Amino acid sequence: MIPFTLRGYLGGETRLRGESEVPHVVVVDPRFDCYAPLAASARLGRLQVHFRATATEALKLARRLRVDAWLVAPELEDMAGADFVDLLGSQLGTSRVALVETAKPGSPAWEATAREAAEAGADATLCAPITFHDLEALLGLPAEARGALLAEASPATSAFVTLPVGVSAAVIAIAVLMLS
Repeated sequence: MIPFTLRGYLGGETRLRGESEVPHVVVVDPRFDCYAPLAASARLGRLQVHFRATATEALKLARRLRVDAWLVAPELEDMAGADFVDLLGSQLGTSRVALVETAKPGSPAWEATAREAAEAGADATLCAPITFHDLEALLGLPAEARGALLAEASPATSAFVTLPVGVSAAVIAIAVLMLS
């Protein structure tokens, strides 16, 4: 097996003390149901997912956590997703960012979102529902690094989903997680 850590791959940035090597992903989207497969991977210890329904809440998190990937909805409750990506531009560092569209690739809605994503500086436009493989592609991990990351992750890892959002959104997110 190739010795590999995500930290080493992403440029040597350090995490808070005691944090694991699994990727930290921030989902900025009030539609939590689009991320059920990703949440399932979080329960397996492959990543840590932090859900935020608004750009304001996501920016608060960005100040205290190094984020490996941002998954952003085209429309947020407090601003447009492309505007949020543009706002993040100076704070991204080695983070990767994608706008997440629910429309099928090739549709007019998909094309509009892809154009907005490119103009805002996003790395990709992804189609919901988002899976762990979509995240690997966004992070640009080579195939051998992907295998090493999966081998290093174990269910005993403390990677779980965090949901400090409004009560109704949290209830919906918990229901989605329980159904998957």
